Amino acid sequence: MSRSLSAILALHLQRYPVLRASDVYKLIHQGVFGPGHLVASEQRARAGLKVELQELATRVKGQRARVASQSPVKELIEEIDPRGKLVRVNLGPLVASQSRMETAEYRRQNVGWVAEAMVESAARVPGTPEQMRRRLAAAVGWCRVNLPGEADALGRLAFTTAESGYPAMHHSLTYRRAYRPAYRVVLMSCVRKERVVNSEW
Repeated sequence: MSRSLSAILALHLQRYPVLRASDVYKLIHQGVFGPGHLVASEQRARAGLKVELQELATRVKGQRARVASQSPVKELIEEIDPRGKLVRVNLGPLVASQSRMETAEYRRQNVGWVAEAMVESAARVPGTPEQMRRRLAAAVGWCRVNLPGEADALGRLAFTTAESGYPAMHHSLTYRRAYRPAYRVVLMSCVRKERVVNSEW
């Protein structure tokens, strides 16, 4: 499914109202370049995923009520690309579904398919600085209407990062504190749809 860039931005603003300029930049960057900067090798992708899923499982188990009350409900898949090709796979729903399967085996399966999707996606997403430039310019215009307090900051980011080829950027501290983001960016074509169906996501 494809949406306009404005629709993608509006969806994320609705879900994450404290969205800041750096978060918009990160969203645009992921929709252009995919997961490339995170994937040095499949082995490292698997190791990082394994650690993060274990940490999430511990946090959810020990603080389930508080986490649920403070964080938005996350879908397994979130659109980030107007072409409908790239998505975020939220790790929270994977952890939340562990009660239906033996935990270690279920985590191993998730580490496997998400890591494979990351590696394949990194190899297949070409992303160009020109595409990034155009989308950022459009996002600045969108912000002037829908997120005016962040428009100038995003414009400055677009200007300063252009000189260094649009590097990846972290989420804002405000965003991280509010939403505790935990996800991986992959091509939608790499998502194993049978897992989505079988796990009732």
